[in-house]
Amino acid sequence: MRVSVVIPTYNRSRILVRTLEALGRQTLIEGSGADSGGGGPYEVIVVDDGSTDDTAERVREISAGYPARLVYLHQENRKQGAARNLGVRRARGEWLVFLGDDTVPASDFLEEHLRARDGVAQEEAERVVAIGYTPWAREYPRTRFMEYVGEEGWQFGFSLIEDKSCVPFNFFYTSNLSISREFFRESGGFDEDFGEYGWEDIELGWRLHRMGMRLVYHPRAVSYHHHPTSVRAFVRRQRRVGASAWNFYRKHPEMVDFLNVGRLPRYRLRDRVRMELLTWICAWTEKQRWPDLSFLYPDLMSYHYNLGLLQGRQEKR
Repeated sequence: MRVSVVIPTYNRSRILVRTLEALGRQTLIEGSGADSGGGGPYEVIVVDDGSTDDTAERVREISAGYPARLVYLHQENRKQGAARNLGVRRARGEWLVFLGDDTVPASDFLEEHLRARDGVAQEEAERVVAIGYTPWAREYPRTRFMEYVGEEGWQFGFSLIEDKSCVPFNFFYTSNLSISREFFRESGGFDEDFGEYGWEDIELGWRLHRMGMRLVYHPRAVSYHHHPTSVRAFVRRQRRVGASAWNFYRKHPEMVDFLNVGRLPRYRLRDRVRMELLTWICAWTEKQRWPDLSFLYPDLMSYHYNLGLLQGRQEKR
């Protein structure tokens, strides 16, 4: 078997069904010939991370007549790193594709992930990890803020990639990524000590980087993101990510500058009042054409990330 798609999920049964349906229409099925593991050219492994909705029932329904091997696994809520590790332990494919449960892939998604290594020698291909392009789904209105975090900012930042053939390790985005199963296993997999969202993927990317990973960007491997966000929602995310970053720093003190741990500012009361006011104004104007306050987004996101760092430092003392 060539590819194992691993999808961790938690209480998103509706969009998960759309993701699975799209995976069932992959062009990799057509003309793929014999494979190395039996059962078709690819499999899909869904790891339910303790959902309380109808995820299990919906996956069972769609499994009838599914064109690929579809595996459903369940675990107590242990977050996405542990869920992906469980999925990999059951995987049969030569290549792993990590996909978000809220990202719906294009029909040639898996083929494009395999093509990302065209022209690379076999011995080098084992160390090549590919990320694809994850734009916002077309059915959602795009605000200035969504464009910022997707292309220029803190969520993906695809427009910041200068060399597609040699991408920095911190673009290791597991919502749309392919990696050799053996290379992944050699790394030891995701660190399951990250209890909150954020950094478990970048931390693995850092370890793989030190093992000789070459991260490439293959924008033709497209998967559409169905999780619109807002200034207020992303502010909450930034604080969680900041708190989790302190955990990353304790594991890897050499990342002090990358994580901004050594340059944490001291926010006085007037600074906090000013930044909270600007956050409220940006949230109020993000869907309006005027005034355009997007120039404030970088400072606002840094501020709320730093507050999370400060919280994480206090909690870990």
